[in-house]
Amino acid sequence: MTDDLPTEKRVSPSEFMRQLRPEYYSDTEDHMAYQLDSTTLEYCLDTITARNQTHEFEIFCRKLCERTICPNLKPATGPEGGGDSKADTETVPVAEEIAILTYVGEPSSSQERWAFAFSAKKKWAEKVRNDVAGIIETGRGYQNIYCVTAQFARAKDRARIEDELSNKYGVTVTILDRSWIVDQVVDCDRKDLAYNYLGIGQEMVDAHRLGPSDYSRSRQLEDIEKVIDDPEAFAGMEMQRVTEALIAAKLSRNLECPRTETDGRFARAVRLAERDGTFRQKLVARYEQIWTAFWWFDDVPYLNDNYDAFEALVIDTDHAKNLELLCNLAQLLFNSVIHQHLSSDEAKLDERISRLTGRLESMAVDTERPNNALEAQTSLLVIQINKAALRQDHKELSPLWPQFSEVVKQARGLGEFSAERLIQLVEVFGNIAGSDPGYAQLVDDVAEFVSERTGEAQGALVLLKRAQQLDFESNFEMIRLLGKAARQLTKKEYAESLIEALQLLSLAYRSAGMLWAARASCIFAMASIFIEAEEDNDLPAYIVPTVMMLAWIAVELRHIPDALEAIRLAQRCAVSLPLDDASKERVSKRVMEFDLILGSQILNLSSAELQRLVQLPDVLGGLGLYQSRSSLLYALGHETTLREEGMIPEEESAQGAAEFFTLLASQPASSNPHGPLIFNEAESECFVARVQGVRVEVYHQCSECSILVAEAVAGSIEALFATAVELGVAAHTEKFTITIHETSEDKTPDFRIKSEEM
Repeated sequence: MTDDLPTEKRVSPSEFMRQLRPEYYSDTEDHMAYQLDSTTLEYCLDTITARNQTHEFEIFCRKLCERTICPNLKPATGPEGGGDSKADTETVPVAEEIAILTYVGEPSSSQERWAFAFSAKKKWAEKVRNDVAGIIETGRGYQNIYCVTAQFARAKDRARIEDELSNKYGVTVTILDRSWIVDQVVDCDRKDLAYNYLGIGQEMVDAHRLGPSDYSRSRQLEDIEKVIDDPEAFAGMEMQRVTEALIAAKLSRNLECPRTETDGRFARAVRLAERDGTFRQKLVARYEQIWTAFWWFDDVPYLNDNYDAFEALVIDTDHAKNLELLCNLAQLLFNSVIHQHLSSDEAKLDERISRLTGRLESMAVDTERPNNALEAQTSLLVIQINKAALRQDHKELSPLWPQFSEVVKQARGLGEFSAERLIQLVEVFGNIAGSDPGYAQLVDDVAEFVSERTGEAQGALVLLKRAQQLDFESNFEMIRLLGKAARQLTKKEYAESLIEALQLLSLAYRSAGMLWAARASCIFAMASIFIEAEEDNDLPAYIVPTVMMLAWIAVELRHIPDALEAIRLAQRCAVSLPLDDASKERVSKRVMEFDLILGSQILNLSSAELQRLVQLPDVLGGLGLYQSRSSLLYALGHETTLREEGMIPEEESAQGAAEFFTLLASQPASSNPHGPLIFNEAESECFVARVQGVRVEVYHQCSECSILVAEAVAGSIEALFATAVELGVAAHTEKFTITIHETSEDKTPDFRIKSEEM
């Protein structure tokens, strides 16, 4: 580490961040504290035997080991600590489901048997040998033995005896001496243990006035910990548990709890993410762990030591939002070098930044993903600014501000681009920009950019509120209002309002009979929900009714692949979310209703259509659509199979069964099919859209590309002409045919009209 700047004059990360973002830190004015210095504690440990405090010392050691090594220790019984069990305490077996939730000590202790021996005797080496021999003689199969002594033990002697006993008995032996005790109590702020169990130190009785933010945080943390402690609370919803564990860790950080607690909670979040989380949750948990060590605990070495592991996890991603996390950690490396906490060589700055830059450059030129490319370009500019700041070259900074202004210009048409990141970057870079005119122009550009987005969105919210006041008898007016609102709300900052507008727009299109436009809006809403959930690590409960809406639209379109996939997705979402019993019952009822409608449709299929479904009964059964499965088997002539399975009771006559299925087939929902049955597996198919009394038939090949184009065409035509009547546009034909051809000759999409067929 460089020594050019005296340590006391270096700016610590926590001091810098506390000034920049005070809202991230505790706002409590007074804390309960314990005063205890190393000298006092060492004297107490040295005189334990003389003061006849051996029993208190054993309790103190057990409590200390519970906080530092493993929480599942049982108290020893008997008049003298360990009684005749040889060990002063040992681990209690804990189910893995409970052990993985702990944030104190080592989770592996839950499945292994560990023994602990505590002693204050002067001849510590002899005592350790005797204790280990006695513990081994019990034959209980301990995997680890910890010996805690109140005496100082030279590192060389301690290591020699540990190796000697471990090799002799085939058990890992660890000796912890007075230095370890002092370090854990004084340096790691566990002074309350010494005060409560050894009676040393002083308790500072303060008013302990919780700030408003801390009051809210502490209540939230308490509630989350209660839920996490229950292994059954997240049965089938493990991803939600990962989210809650990460929230608990961040609350602990913002409350400025002791580092041991905060580190433990982050370790738990990482552990749960690795086991049950999404890729994004794994990244965020590790990222927040490193971020916290740097900004809250000034642990620059932790950042430096863990950067490469995080880089390996994220560097191959094709998502610029994920690489943004790595870019943020790289910026911490720059800060560490600039403030002389690390040298450039210690931070391995050149090689690390070179790898990150290369990956971002490949993303920045991908024109097929403009939003992703612009996010990558922003990260590249951040790296260039950090390089210039490191070299203290203000002339090098000047050309970069116009490039940021160009990013702002390009972002105007990209709703998914995050304005919040731009605002924060511009604010932070003001510390190094000085009076540069390029930076001043950038500030104006960002202000105008934010004003435009905010102004448009505020106007869109007015349209959305008006649409919410209407009922579906005014569906075309709703479509007009919501169509404008959705376009203006396509901005990262207004994602929730956009989703709300799209959900309502989908219902309005469906009410007007424009099912392809309804499908497109519903899928847009679903995609927006999943994008937000991936970044926020929290899938909202309203995803279930949104996916069920797609299922209903699909069954009305007779789109079999869409319908079955939507039901599968809705069921998976319902299982993984913390729904209450009433919500689960509503979902089950909706699936049952869907099952009846699909079964009714199946009974109305032609013989040719039924033959295309011969492999579907097992799929329907696997999705729990038992009525649809029964309808299909009956329509295919497998009444005997249904009777063997008990789906048709033995006492039911053939005529009675026929009457039941005839009644089901006659339901109104199946009386007016929207178009041909859709399978997406023949050589070609036809999608049917309906608008202003015109039947629009879109013929296409069943390749992935042609299917997507046909869906887009059908949805776009319905959306485009939904409000055309306001412009005085009227249809003059009953049917319009569109044929989509896939060819390698045309490089850009084109269309030709056969006027003789109009």
